[in-house]
Amino acid sequence: MEKLRNSQCKVMLFLISLFLYSFANGSERLELYSLSERMINHKILSIQDVVQFNDKSRSLGFEGISINKKIDYTVKINRAFYPIIAYSDNINGGNLTQTIQVGNFTFIGEEDTKAKSGIIIGGGFALGIKKLYDRGRYFDLNLNASLTAAPSHDWLQVRNASITACSKNHVEEWIFFDACASWAHNKREFSDTINKSISTALTSLFMSGRSFHESSLIVKRFISDEYQQMQGSLALNSLLLNSLKTSIFVTKGEPVKDNLSLNYSLGFTIKSLIKNKPLKVSLKQSFYDGGGFLGVTREDTSKQISVSYPVFKRFAVSIGYEINDSTVNSFSHTGPLVSFSLPTFNF
Repeated sequence: MEKLRNSQCKVMLFLISLFLYSFANGSERLELYSLSERMINHKILSIQDVVQFNDKSRSLGFEGISINKKIDYTVKINRAFYPIIAYSDNINGGNLTQTIQVGNFTFIGEEDTKAKSGIIIGGGFALGIKKLYDRGRYFDLNLNASLTAAPSHDWLQVRNASITACSKNHVEEWIFFDACASWAHNKREFSDTINKSISTALTSLFMSGRSFHESSLIVKRFISDEYQQMQGSLALNSLLLNSLKTSIFVTKGEPVKDNLSLNYSLGFTIKSLIKNKPLKVSLKQSFYDGGGFLGVTREDTSKQISVSYPVFKRFAVSIGYEINDSTVNSFSHTGPLVSFSLPTFNF
């Protein structure tokens, strides 16, 4: 029997890296906006507010508050190494189940193509380059590469690499326009995938009452090995009272004939300080359609919930659960989501 591939396989990563950015962490622009409004309204500034305002202003290409108000146009380079310890339910990119049931027919796959699960360990390297070219405008290039292996499966390897290049631009007041291109490669024993995208985003920051918000309209062209798809997203990040942070997003994809692709995705995250540490709760649901398998229509609904909390300084634990419900039973699966975050090593 021909080897079966699950193109929507969710790998449960036990990932240790502070370098990976979470949607709910907010943005530098939103934090700068809230600091700016607080400083204007309060008039009296604390030393901490001034330091944070200066750091974030200069990072985004603005002058800040200082004697020297010249913008720094030198190239900024950040390098980091991060360790990885992960649990994956599909290290080799194999079949999630050996038995495939389609209608009244049952197919039995080859034993050596079945998905292998277990602990993977390794590390990654990240490189960030930023170059300001005008006030509030800069180029941002990020490269990431990692290699992990499974000790319990003869050191079976998983390789990942990605490149993201963006032009980020201040338009006027608190309005920004960004354009990005990305490339990502994942290599496992039975899968070798490359995904690319080109996107533009229009972002506006505003106040409502005593809360601060960052809204974004994003248009993206997603390009995979099998198909291309236009996607549109709306996102809203908010800084609320009592140190609450929330993020909401909705993404809609255009129909793609004869390929399982994203129909819609919804997400919500809330973060609050508990004992001066950020507790984060995230919910996400995605629906995929347009695909088929051996003449049977395939539609997948994926649901995720996760909770994360820094147990110790610079050490966070995240636990959650995922359910993938497919019209083709062999692609349905459930399982826990567990991850840890450790410090990166900058050099």
